[in-house]
Amino acid sequence: MSASCGVSSTEAPAAWLNHYAAIWHCEFEFREDADHHPAPVCMYAYEQHTRAEFELWRDELRACRRVPFDIGANSLFVAYAANAELSCFLALGWEFPKNVLDVYVETIAAINGNSAIWPQKKRPSLLETLELYGLAAGMDTQEKERMRRLILEHSDYTHEQQREIQNYNRQDVMETVKLLKVLAPAIDLPRALLRGRYMAAVARMEWRGLPIDQEYLRLLLANWEGLQLHYIRRDDGFGLYDGTSFSEHRFQELIAAHGWYWPLTATGRPELKLKTLGKQAQRYPELKKLVKLRDLIAELRINQLANTIGADGYSRCPLLPFWTKTGRNQPSGRDKMFLPALPAWLHGLIAPPPGWAIAELDWDGQEVGLMAALSSDPAMIEDYTSGDPHLSFGRRVKLLPPDATKDTHREERNKICKPVVLGQNYGMTPYGIAAKTGKSLLWARKIHALHRLTYPVFHRWLADMIAQAKFEGMISSPFGWPQAVTADTTNRSLMNFPAQAGGADMMRLAAIAATEAGIAVCCPVHDAFWVMAPASEIEDVIATMKRIMTRASELVTGGLPIGVTVEALVPAPHRLGDVRKPKDAMWSEVKGLMTDGLLATGS
Repeated sequence: MSASCGVSSTEAPAAWLNHYAAIWHCEFEFREDADHHPAPVCMYAYEQHTRAEFELWRDELRACRRVPFDIGANSLFVAYAANAELSCFLALGWEFPKNVLDVYVETIAAINGNSAIWPQKKRPSLLETLELYGLAAGMDTQEKERMRRLILEHSDYTHEQQREIQNYNRQDVMETVKLLKVLAPAIDLPRALLRGRYMAAVARMEWRGLPIDQEYLRLLLANWEGLQLHYIRRDDGFGLYDGTSFSEHRFQELIAAHGWYWPLTATGRPELKLKTLGKQAQRYPELKKLVKLRDLIAELRINQLANTIGADGYSRCPLLPFWTKTGRNQPSGRDKMFLPALPAWLHGLIAPPPGWAIAELDWDGQEVGLMAALSSDPAMIEDYTSGDPHLSFGRRVKLLPPDATKDTHREERNKICKPVVLGQNYGMTPYGIAAKTGKSLLWARKIHALHRLTYPVFHRWLADMIAQAKFEGMISSPFGWPQAVTADTTNRSLMNFPAQAGGADMMRLAAIAATEAGIAVCCPVHDAFWVMAPASEIEDVIATMKRIMTRASELVTGGLPIGVTVEALVPAPHRLGDVRKPKDAMWSEVKGLMTDGLLATGS
């Protein structure tokens, strides 16, 4: 590795490598079948100690009823992005290895947060990782892309193409061998193996996917342009759309005409991200309809959702584990959108197959509970364990009466107390509080001070944590996910890290336990899971999943249980949109427009 990365590529292998009787590096090349599952084309496996190797073409792979090399407790399975290779294990019906080490994940752990080494937001490819460590690659980006197209765009291959693909496959394996030798001295093996177990859980979850109502999706696709035009005609009060196309020029004219302050992109154009539009709508309320329009339907590319749907009716999208600095997933793919990341009304498409049921389980106030536990603030722990930390804070500082409940003071809880409580986890200033709550700056300064007086242990811990991270040049989650702390790392980022990285730890532990227990986990969604089971078993599965999630929370917090709520339960033949409580107005409205034929009349 280059000197700037702090590790030499000639460094001797770590002693732990000799603890394993066998270290198998493995790589598959594969296509996708109609369900978006991998269809293995070939596999190459190489044993690091003895240099033994297996090279199998697809017909030979299909004939294998078990893994052709040792995957037991005394062996280590190594891959770059192991979830892809383990998905091929699932396609072949093979048992998973006992020990998995993912060179991709350990590369991320080594460089995470260090913008001097890796300034890009995306994670490095194998080729980029080799370059990062100063290792020679067998082919350049263009050649790799040519090989990728050759594999994906053909179902039959000539003898020459077969050898070319197998050589490409072998080359990737040998490059991971070189990478492991460089990474090994700095690898924290127990934590690396835990991360490897999570990549196995990811493979299982990506394989499962979310079941959806295909007929209803087809209806949406057939009516999508009509739906967009309907809502644009209704809600585009400024005339910013030509058909379904947004006119940036007209928007610039609108900004100028009203004299609005507007953030600009690096190229000097108005920033149009929904997050920016939402913030601007708080300043200029006349924009609220436009924000809602763009968010809910006008700018949605529903084909990106359709691209995730397999022939079996399941939506499958890459989870992109460890994609964020805090170790969270960031699901997306080439021209694909993760269904739970789309507006909530589209989640209504979720529907289990006949005889099954699907449920969403969510940790209650995960971030508040984590920060309370990690800081050991007795008042914050007491307020979290009360069942509603937002109401408890409001009562403590006399924003709410002593007998206030979620039902009697819902608006004050949700729009005043909750933003303040959550915002303090990442250092929200009085200016931020005023903007978020719509209150005066004087009021915001008072409530900001009251939070510090109410939870002094938490605020001292937060300040100490920032100072320690800057001193050490590193910050880690409770289960060891690291982030480098440099001159570019902001205080706000450091404040946000414990809750987000701790939440990611919690999610990974629960995903590992649940998938290894045989629970059909469809996907994780930040601090929630979708699980499914035969309808007769769903209550037992929910009870087991609750125990797993609660235990995972106790392991991360050091003993404080984070509660778990069933947010949704959908038995077949229902869709989430039709049974969700409270009813989603947008889902019902769109359903009515399509089924009543209102779009065809130009209504």
